Amino acid sequence: MHLYLADLKTLWRLRQIFKIKAYGLGWTASRVGCEFDFTFRGAPFRFVPAAARSSCLLPAGIPNEPETHRFLDRVLEGKSNVLFIDVGASVGEFAIPMAHDPRVGRVLAFEPSPSTYAALGASAVAAPAGKLAVDDRAVGAGQGVGAMDLRARSPSAAALRPVGGHDVEPVEICALDDVVHPHPGQAVILLIDIEGGELEALRGARGMIRTARPLIIFEYNSTTRACFELQDARQVLGASYRLFRLRSSDGRLDDDLDHTWNVVAVPDGGPWREGRGDDLHLFAPCDRRTGLPHA
Repeated sequence: MHLYLADLKTLWRLRQIFKIKAYGLGWTASRVGCEFDFTFRGAPFRFVPAAARSSCLLPAGIPNEPETHRFLDRVLEGKSNVLFIDVGASVGEFAIPMAHDPRVGRVLAFEPSPSTYAALGASAVAAPAGKLAVDDRAVGAGQGVGAMDLRARSPSAAALRPVGGHDVEPVEICALDDVVHPHPGQAVILLIDIEGGELEALRGARGMIRTARPLIIFEYNSTTRACFELQDARQVLGASYRLFRLRSSDGRLDDDLDHTWNVVAVPDGGPWREGRGDDLHLFAPCDRRTGLPHA
């Protein structure tokens, strides 16, 4: 276990110094055969070997998506009783720390992959009582049954596929409108990372989007671009939402939607904008070159 953690830190340093992709994380993780406890962002986690490849850098205290953590830290400043919805929560990189964050009132985490659901549940045991709910259903446009593709080497890359075929696991599908009911006026953050199913999840949350005006972060990279276009998301969200790129360099927003990993959908009204106006430090796009907010 100690060698594994040392290897993670070494690979991460090499990537930072030489700006190259750190290979070998999954192979190293798969060689760890025992469970152990670790801490990430001040929250207790449980490492589960079956989901080792999904843990990536977390056991060494290193975030897999540092830019998203930076952005969330900024938008949560001064907030309280936030409802955090994590669709495709994996082992809990976001759901677990959010459950221990005093600014967050409740966390709903959806993770249908059996191995990562087990790891998420093992870490959820240490969360404050009643604050974190873990759901093993997939999220889509409506209720039904789908199949989880288990052929991917990393459980985090598993995605819904048509029912039938080999190496698939039947899963129940739910729509967020049927299971999530924010309190009136409650600030809601919706994070979606489900390998191309993001648009269907948004379609199943139309009612909540219309009434609760959540701040939405969804994955939009080479995988998801093959499944839908941003114009499709705009049609679901409506004209009262603006889309921005979440910058990998610093966790701020800009308007370069041609080169994205995550996209942030910001509502024009609702709890996230009331009393804040156009807060330059949060929602106004930065200049692509300088990183400074536009005047």
